[in-house]
Amino acid sequence: MTTLGEALVVMDPVSRGHLRHVGGFEKNLGGAELNVAVGLSRLGHRVGWAGRLGDDEFGKEILTFARGEGVDVSGAAMDTEAPTGLYFKEWRALGQLRVYYYRAGSAASRMRFEDLDLEHLLSGEILHLTGITPALSEGCHDLVERLLSAANERGVAVSFDVNVRWKLFEGRDPRMVLGPLAARADLVFLSDEEAELLFGGSDPASIQEAMPGTRAGTVVVHGAAGAFAVEEGGVFEKASYPVEVVDTVGAGDAFVAGFLSGRLRGWNAEECLDMANACGACAVTVPGDLKGLPTTEEALALMRGRPGVER
Repeated sequence: MTTLGEALVVMDPVSRGHLRHVGGFEKNLGGAELNVAVGLSRLGHRVGWAGRLGDDEFGKEILTFARGEGVDVSGAAMDTEAPTGLYFKEWRALGQLRVYYYRAGSAASRMRFEDLDLEHLLSGEILHLTGITPALSEGCHDLVERLLSAANERGVAVSFDVNVRWKLFEGRDPRMVLGPLAARADLVFLSDEEAELLFGGSDPASIQEAMPGTRAGTVVVHGAAGAFAVEEGGVFEKASYPVEVVDTVGAGDAFVAGFLSGRLRGWNAEECLDMANACGACAVTVPGDLKGLPTTEEALALMRGRPGVER
């Protein structure tokens, strides 16, 4: 399968509190679509990531890392005139997380449909997109619209993680931007809040009522307590795995990777939800956006109730 989006450098503070009081940072990598690609690769799948990076040290680091994780980056491009995006995390009192983006004018925000290797992107069984890309710029919005059309015309299944990033919309209504895009996907992922925003409710009945107005055959709503999937065959639910939470950033991407892994294996919705919850649980136990993405063996060990140390 393939995915497209912005990969970023992530600056994790070494201590909690306002950034002005933080004395140092640990450099990591992230970006929703890259996280999903790495997650799927660790789960044993062939996956390609496409995007645009600055022709700088950060861009080169991302490409090197992705290649090392077994991700096909032949669809990635380097931009000599714009930088690789980055963002800073800020952990405040009571575990509150804030993020500060430095991605305006980034290489990824300059992506255009005309520059895509369409044959490569539509060569997989599934094309995975998120609501982050169309929020980056008008050009990126146009790219996602046209890429969706191309995938629909060719019969390539589209996975769409709504993934609202409010700071990127700058006063625009996410419903107007993301609603029409999500309606053209075959598989849609939403948080409780995003389901309220686009489907009018985060309960199965609300999703079932809204689905006939979309292309989706499966809609998945996930949160800290668990997740459910709505399909023509009914509603399937799975509770989350109780683990010690260290860092929640990237948990949604791990969940998506787990569900897509199950889908690629031919599993039913309930089995896909179980794998998704296991991957999300593994991810939150390790600091960083993608460091905790599990291997198949690690995810299955949690699912089987044997997540302990192997000797």
